[in-house]
Order: sequence, then C-alpha cells, then structure tokens
Amino acid sequence: DAPNGDYERSYLVADPSVRCNEGPDGAWGNDDFRQLAGYFWAFFFLWPVLVPAVFLLLTLRVRSSVRNHHMTRLAHATRFLWRDYDPGFLFWEVVDMGRKLFLASLVLFIQTDDGSSKLLRLVVATVVSALYAAALALAKPFKRDDDLYLACTANLLLACSFVSGTVIQLCESDEEMCKALVGFESARGASEFVIALTAAMLIATLLVVVFRTVSAVRAPTIRLVSSGRPPVLELSPECHFHGFISHMWATGQDQTHTVVRRLQLLLPGVRIWLDVDNLDDVGRLEESVADATTFLVFLSAGYFKSFNCRRELYAALHLNRPFIPIHEADVDKGGASIEDLKAECRKHCDNAAPDERERDMLARVCPSYSGPDEMLARVFGQEAEPPIVWVRGNAFQLESLKAVALRMLRHSPYYASRQAELAAGLMVPRQPGPCAFSGPVTILMCRANERAIGIARELKNAAGEGRGSTASAGAVAIRDAEEALEGVNAAPLSGRVVFLLYLNDETFLDTGGAVARLVQAAMDRRIAIAMVHEQEPSHGGVPFRNFFQQTPQVLQQPPYKLYDKVALPLYPAPAHRKVSLRLILTSMGAVPCDAGPLRRRWQLLRRHIAVARLVWWRPASRDSLAEASLSQEPQQMVQP
Repeated sequence: DAPNGDYERSYLVADPSVRCNEGPDGAWGNDDFRQLAGYFWAFFFLWPVLVPAVFLLLTLRVRSSVRNHHMTRLAHATRFLWRDYDPGFLFWEVVDMGRKLFLASLVLFIQTDDGSSKLLRLVVATVVSALYAAALALAKPFKRDDDLYLACTANLLLACSFVSGTVIQLCESDEEMCKALVGFESARGASEFVIALTAAMLIATLLVVVFRTVSAVRAPTIRLVSSGRPPVLELSPECHFHGFISHMWATGQDQTHTVVRRLQLLLPGVRIWLDVDNLDDVGRLEESVADATTFLVFLSAGYFKSFNCRRELYAALHLNRPFIPIHEADVDKGGASIEDLKAECRKHCDNAAPDERERDMLARVCPSYSGPDEMLARVFGQEAEPPIVWVRGNAFQLESLKAVALRMLRHSPYYASRQAELAAGLMVPRQPGPCAFSGPVTILMCRANERAIGIARELKNAAGEGRGSTASAGAVAIRDAEEALEGVNAAPLSGRVVFLLYLNDETFLDTGGAVARLVQAAMDRRIAIAMVHEQEPSHGGVPFRNFFQQTPQVLQQPPYKLYDKVALPLYPAPAHRKVSLRLILTSMGAVPCDAGPLRRRWQLLRRHIAVARLVWWRPASRDSLAEASLSQEPQQMVQP
C-alpha cells in the first residue's frame, strides 16, 4: 500500500487501457485483463506444458521400435523428434525444447514485478546455457559431429551474450559499482566493450566456419587419372543410393562405418546406404537393397551366419546387383581367411537347409537360387573381380577405398558406356608417388633371410619406376651381407648402405643364426636397418608381437634396440604392395620424384641426423663404413 491510503496500479504495456490490478488487495484488474489472463493460462498449459509432455510420451512409445530398427507408423510419423539423435538419446529433442522454453518464456516468472531491471534472470539464463553446453559436450547425443559442433557453439555464444547483458545491466544501474566490479567508468564504456566482444565472437565463429569450409574444399578427393577431374556420380532413375553396404554387426560395424565416412569425404556427393543412417524398418531390407545401384559386401567372421545378412545377399542376387566384396583379413579385428569364409558360405547359404524359416525366406526373396556355388561365384570373384582387402593405415586404406570407388563407378550409368575414362584408374592428390635416390645406394641382404633377395629386387625396380626410366634403379646395388661384412676380399662399400631385414615367422630361426649375427654386425658398423614386416599368412606373416619371442635378446637390448625403429608392412595385393615398396624406399633415404630442392636437402639432413644418433648411442667397432656413409656429398636428384 502506498502512503496516505493510496495504492499502486499496474497497466498492460501493450495497451495502457487495460488495468492489471484493482484495489489495495491487489485483485485482478478489469474485465479485459481477466479475459486475457484466461487466454494466457490456457495457452501456457497448451504449449510450454502439454506439447513437451506429449512429445516425451511419443518418444518413449517409439523408443523400442527405433532401437530395434522395426519401424511402425507412429515411429515414421515422429521421425522429426529422433532422427538427428543416437538411439540412446531419442528424448533429447524434448530436453532441448525445455531449454528453449525456459530461456524464452519461463525465465520471466523470476521476479515478475521488477525482474527486467534485476540481474537474477540473466544469471540464471547464463548458468542454464553453460550447463546445457557442458551436457552436450559430455553426452554427444547427435548422430552427426557437425550438428554437435553447431549446438555447442550456439550455446557458448548464448552464454557469452547473457554475461554481456549482465555487465550492461550492472553498469546502467550503478556507475560506481560498475567501476568497482567491472572496471568501466560508465555504462557507455561497458556497452562499447560488449559490442566489441560480440563482434569478436561473430568474427571467431565466421573464421571457424571459413576454416572448416576451406578444409573441406582442400581435402583430398578422388579424381580420374585420365582427366584429373572428379568422377561423375550419376544415379539410375530407379535408385536413390550408389551403394548398399552389408555387414555383420559384431565383427564389421566399425570398419563399415569407416568405409562409408571416408568414401563420403573422398567422393563428395556419393550416397551409400548404411544401417545406422538409413535403416528404418528391418523388415524392408530387400527394398533397401533394390534402392541401391551396387551391393557392397564386408566379409568378416560370422558374416554368412547372420540371417539378415543372408537376406541382403539373396535380394542382391535376385536383383542382379553388382557385388563389391571387401575382405577383412585381420583376425584380431574380426577378420577371417578366404578359405574359412568360403566354408561358412557353403554351410549357411544352402538352399537345402532344414530350417523352415530359411526356406520361406529364400522362396520369398530369391526363388531362383541354385545353391552355394552360385553365391560363392558372386561373392568371391570366380566370375568377377576378387575381394578387395581392407587394410588399415592411411596410405594403405586409401588404396582400398580407391578400389571400392573404382568398382562402384564402373557399374554406374554414366560410365557404363565410358569405360575408357576409367581405364587409367583413380588418384588422390598428394598421395605417395614414385621415389628415387639422390645417390648410389647399396642394399645388403642375408641369404639365410628367405625372400629378402626377392624384396630387394622389387625395391630396385620400384626405385626406377616413373616415366619409364631406370636411371635410379641403376644407382641401387644389391649385395650379400655375409660377403660384404665378413668377407676377406670384400670390396669396400660406398654411398648409402642399408641392411634389408625381412620379418616373417622364420626370420631368426635359421640354422647357425646367420641372420642375427649379420644384423648385429651391421648395427655395429652403424648401417641403417630397413625392416619389412610380411603381412601374408601363406608367406609366414605373423603378428609383430611374435618377433619379440624369436629375436635374440642381445638385439632387443641396449645398445642395439632393434625394434625401436618401425617395421614397415608388406602387403601382397598389387596396389597395397606398391605403397609398401614406396614407403620402404623412403625409409632408406629415397625422395619423391616431384620433390623440390629444399625437400631433397631436408631428406639428406635427416639421414645425417639418423647416422649421428647411431654414432652417439653405439660404440664403433669398424669406422670405415660410417665414414663412407657420412662423407657422401649431395648429388643431383636422379629423375626416373
């Protein structure tokens, strides 16, 4: 109550003729206000209360259907609520809606009389925005990383805006407190600071967007060798996807996700059907297979045991879709050998199986199926190309992805009549190319180290590849390590000297221990060791941990520490083997043929540093070879 028995009256800001209170007891105002208040509470219950509650109930109702990929009509109708989120966070849209409603409307219920002139609303809004940003960063509810980055950035900017509003409100209400707490002389200075801070936030956000855009534009993409241009990704009229990828969840889920995401980066615009992105109803798998131009099969352990995988196989077989098999050969990563996979296929892809469900599925999906031999021919390349080996490691993985992309393009409508454009293959800018040495190189190999001589010859040929020249190959000499290091009448070594050590299951198990003895002798003479790790099991390829058991302890301990240096993998597939040979040559001191003079000098400096480290850590027994290696003068690059 006001003095002298008077009382305060309040009016609606939008229409001063409407009184909001009447009388000293604060009773509601006139009839117009009471009518508006009724509308307000009705719509308040309808939107901020009822709509989020209904959305939450709908999300809980369809949660099991979405997680099991068995889509109902209700799940289809409510896709706008959950399609952007991971299955474990289907309710996040309701959480985000609650945050928006609180910041946009419910915060007005804090200090309803004079809250607009106080700081409490701004403080609460700042805390809510900061907590929500932290929850986003920890929970990561979105399927796409781009959505997560955008949401976190938006909430961070929103929190900064509320903090700026707090500063302005404080300085406008009390300039002395503004100077004491914030450091500005007046509200004008605080306003100028907030404007500058806002501009800085906008510029920083713009720079981040520009950086990500430029990075995406400059990211290496697949191009045609014949023209240097990106391939044309044309779809047939009846299909919406370039490929459908089929995989076993237990042993191939992570790999297939990598395949799809990397292909999407290397081939902008490619559309590949992946279950986590596109599967709405597991009962419509056959329709999804029909909606793709090609059928990618990721072969891992247990693939043919999966009933749904067999459904996809039979559907692709019946529709005569081109098969593109991708083979996971690493047993430790869920892989299996081709022989084991073929045996698994014969056992589970049998049209005479006693399982009634299998027979019913075959009759419905592929009634013309003739038996396991037909499936083996389509999957394992008896009638087409052999499976593409999936290899990890950036350079090797790139070759696998290029092979997948090439087969997809060969079966696309655009290149069906333009196969000549694909004859030269695909390339990715800045990928490893032909290498050459800047001077004479001698490769030492031990005859007791089986297959080392063959690898040395491959390296010599690889050093001369590119533009049809063999000049660099002529600068590479291959010598027997025993004759060069222990022979009485051995010719002196000159130029760059490298000992080639081929690692397989029999490397250090030779009679007499010649391999270990010569490796030790080479290291005593400060000769670089180039280790090559065989990956093909039929050639003795074993996991690297096995070498710690068969290698003599003297080579694993100081001053030698043989395995402190990385052993480069050697793969059998032609495309991967070419990359292996180039990487081995680079480790021996070769430089890419397209390198400039500065890069060649840098490579030479790195070689001298490596030799200097050997001199520092290991005592010399014979200095002649080290002096010969260190006394080399840089020679002009031999361009193959």
